[in-house]
Amino acid sequence: MRAVHQLAPARHRGPAAVVLALFVAVAVCLGGTTFSDQNAEASTASGRLAAARTPSPDSLTLPGRIGAPDDVRQMVTITSPTWASTVGTLKAWQRPAGGRWTKMHGPLPVVLGYHGWVIAARRVQSTGTSPAGRFGLPAAFGVLPNPGTALRYRHVDSSDWWPYEPRDPATYNIYELHKDSRSSWRADYAEHLASYPVQYAYAIIVGFNLPRGVHFSAERNQRVATHPADTALGGGIFLHVRGSGSTAGCVAMDQVHVRWLLGWLAPAKHPQVVMGPYDYVLKL
Repeated sequence: MRAVHQLAPARHRGPAAVVLALFVAVAVCLGGTTFSDQNAEASTASGRLAAARTPSPDSLTLPGRIGAPDDVRQMVTITSPTWASTVGTLKAWQRPAGGRWTKMHGPLPVVLGYHGWVIAARRVQSTGTSPAGRFGLPAAFGVLPNPGTALRYRHVDSSDWWPYEPRDPATYNIYELHKDSRSSWRADYAEHLASYPVQYAYAIIVGFNLPRGVHFSAERNQRVATHPADTALGGGIFLHVRGSGSTAGCVAMDQVHVRWLLGWLAPAKHPQVVMGPYDYVLKL
């Protein structure tokens, strides 16, 4: 035991000194913690609490607050103040494996559906609403040649159509390479893509209400789906070049920005688009 903890014979100390020495000895026997030690421990605990209350740098970014699976390394966020908004703000973000999100592009202005946002699962076809939610970005197309994107890209020709005809579920929301003479898509429910050289100069397909099991049917002479899309929700939702005014549900921006996105998006990074009113996307 160190000398500071030894008790001298009582005859060499006054009563107060004896009491103090006994107090110190008891403290040592109970664990050796002095007032200085307790103050240091309290300071350390306070520091830990303060650190716990301080948000990490990544939690201050929008994608950090939204959250995403570990394999998602690219995120496009499109937000606006309210559900009724017909304009919004786009930002593009990227992170390395296990790293923090960094803004790569934006903020930039975009236009939305002429009736604002609606939760994706509640969307109704032909209502002019943009679906709010989290979606993949599986492929792209354009009237202009491939600008060098890593996404699957279709250079539009005069035969290409995008139908969303509720009376024909098998072809609903599918990129069709031609229209068979037996296909009876009504004009309001199918887009002849080459007829929109401005808007579809470049377009990125949003993974909203896409069918599964798409294949060519020799019987129909069309591409059809084994598992069709929901014909109540609508289709043909893209990130595309801005025309005049709002859209029927897509998100549109200046051509230079769509082209930038095409050059940046990488399937290996599992890109997602998260879009909707700001407060809503934080809950996705």
